[in-house]
Amino acid sequence: MIDPQTRISQIKAAGKYLPKHIGEWRNAQATFTEEKLEIFGHPVMEKWEAPYMKELANIVTFNGGKILEVGFGLGISARYIQEHEIEEHIIIEANAEVFVKLEEFAQQAKHKVTPIFGFWQDVVDSLPNDSFDGILFDSVATTEDEVIVYRYSFFEQAYLLLKKGGIFTHYTGEIDIKPDYRQLLNKAGFFNISGTLCSVNPPKDCVYWNEPVILAPIIIK
Repeated sequence: MIDPQTRISQIKAAGKYLPKHIGEWRNAQATFTEEKLEIFGHPVMEKWEAPYMKELANIVTFNGGKILEVGFGLGISARYIQEHEIEEHIIIEANAEVFVKLEEFAQQAKHKVTPIFGFWQDVVDSLPNDSFDGILFDSVATTEDEVIVYRYSFFEQAYLLLKKGGIFTHYTGEIDIKPDYRQLLNKAGFFNISGTLCSVNPPKDCVYWNEPVILAPIIIK
């Protein structure tokens, strides 16, 4: 695992830029290649994540129903979610160029997709509590300050938005359930916490993951 402080040091050593203000992310150029999506020169999603995204999609759709996905990226997890029998798929995306890709995806999707443009921090208060059967959170840090906390900042919102018995999963950057991670979930209201290890094969030059497995959490309200 590459810890957040090391990641910040890598970013600065490479002379790359992370915005100081969240709003800069909205209109930043998104660079799409065969293998990855980058914004501000930072990897947002890479294709090696596909097995992990498939596992997260399997988890989040277990109850079927109404699914909330935070972050579209390359659309890998969104495509896997669409393979399941669901009622509606709401996707929040904050980058304008990626949002264009999301709108194209929505037009071709098997099940109803509702794209929402904006940062989840600004959007979630407009969504009704106790309304989702599953939530998948795979947003990235959009400012330097967020690198350390962004994976855990959504926990309380996820608890409020989920129906009783609803399932929350997210990109963890972990290989096990550590006590501090469990404590943050408990603080948000989650106590039914488990997970499964998913085998992955990141390239040697991947800057944000360097293990052969990654934890796919199964968190039930």
